[in-house]
Amino acid sequence: MAAHHQIGLTGGIACGKSTLAEGLRARGWHIIDTDQIAHDLMKPGEAVWKNVVDAFGTSILQPDKSIDRKVLGRLVFADPLLRAKLNEITHPAIRSVWQREREERARTHPTHSLAVMIPLLFECELEQMFSAVWSVGASRAVQIDRLKARGFSAEEASRRLASQMPVAEKMTRSSIAFWGEGTPAALHRQLDQIVFP
Repeated sequence: MAAHHQIGLTGGIACGKSTLAEGLRARGWHIIDTDQIAHDLMKPGEAVWKNVVDAFGTSILQPDKSIDRKVLGRLVFADPLLRAKLNEITHPAIRSVWQREREERARTHPTHSLAVMIPLLFECELEQMFSAVWSVGASRAVQIDRLKARGFSAEEASRRLASQMPVAEKMTRSSIAFWGEGTPAALHRQLDQIVFP
């Protein structure tokens, strides 16, 4: 039997995806976080790490050989061709990890609900892979403020937003859309409004 719910969870950058995922986890869902998978695959010695360093050079490395994500981010968000190159290296590897984990969970926990967090779910045309897609949105001003609070300049924040599909479009294309501007508790209360069969 297929898993109870297998949803894709997406949304704009800094809109509250992680907060929503925490709320689902607290309600017994299994969460697969593709950002965490990307992080693991970029650890020194991993094949993806090697391919990224081969493609972008050693200037992206910190003294301990780990990839400086801020430096890499600055490069790829300033240049669509470099971003495409990074996606080409990382996306297939990330996808095979989460698909394998999802199949494994469906086998071992067939009645558990599961969500896969994929920031670029619509951009990568992955919506067919899920029974439903949920997204989290917020206004551009809030996204910029939150990114600035994470240490990005206004210009870097704008570039990151420009690299994604507009939040309004993601929300329109989703089965359920949440609004992530308030507190984490407010976002979790929105989850409570949804009746799970």
